[in-house]
Amino acid sequence: MNLLSRPAPWATAIFLASSCLGFGCATVHRPDVIDAGAAEASAISPSLEAENVRTLKRKVAVFRFSNETKYGAGAFGGALGKPVEKQASDMLKARLVESGKVILIDADGLSAEGLDLQPLHADFAIIGSVSEFGRRTSSDTGVFSRSKKQVAYAAVNLRLIDARTGKVVYAEEGQGESEVEAGRVFGVGEDAGYDSSLNDKAISAAISKLVSNVLENLTGTPWQTGILSVDGKQILIAGGDEQGLLVGDMLRIMKRGRIVKDPQYGNDIELPREEVARIQIVSFFGSGIDGQGSICTLQDGAISGFELTDLVVEEIR
Repeated sequence: MNLLSRPAPWATAIFLASSCLGFGCATVHRPDVIDAGAAEASAISPSLEAENVRTLKRKVAVFRFSNETKYGAGAFGGALGKPVEKQASDMLKARLVESGKVILIDADGLSAEGLDLQPLHADFAIIGSVSEFGRRTSSDTGVFSRSKKQVAYAAVNLRLIDARTGKVVYAEEGQGESEVEAGRVFGVGEDAGYDSSLNDKAISAAISKLVSNVLENLTGTPWQTGILSVDGKQILIAGGDEQGLLVGDMLRIMKRGRIVKDPQYGNDIELPREEVARIQIVSFFGSGIDGQGSICTLQDGAISGFELTDLVVEEIR
């Protein structure tokens, strides 16, 4: 054999390098998952966490989410058999509980449309929907390599409703996206199969962008409750230490404002409330979230002459 006809090793290397330059090679990275909401997964408003500010817990009812997309609308749901709307509501409830600022009332089996919220004994209700959800795949192929990228994206809408008035106090859409990329060079590497975890990560990213604002609006107004009864010098109110109250806490009693008709839109408007007394918690009674109460003593002002239904107990800020 003529040794001169055999290409030298360095010639083969130059040929391969020039082939990549001339014809292009797909850029391949190690498999990597990017979660757009990872940095926000435990996002809680800085103003609520600053200096460990104590927050009295609100009772929140989370209703069944709706799916406004075509994804998972069939009998078997999404890729894992779990509907995307169920995933979204479960993630939201988990984040709310993790915040330590709410008492969750699970209304997942109920629809809030046309429902009277008063029997739920909640401060707020949350209605949600998955308004956008999907996946897209792109690939990049070179002479000696190929790569494949999968991207999942989601949009979740939330409405926060004051359960006492039925008014929407906050509404927003959160969007999230997650991706994974894998590939091969010279036949070496990993294939990018269907990654079902991207669905969870995209929805999680969308929920994360909403949680902080939900909590800010939940705690934006003073915590309030009602008077159960008056027994001599003792005033018994609903709510106890499971909602964050402590012995020694001072609360104020407000007289409800007069209801007048709004001449602009015709709806009822409550005029500003007036503080009539202040009370202090001395002990608790009962058990369970819905069965607790606080025994208070009058510290300032008076409530005699008022109907108990006209009075509201509020935290002092």
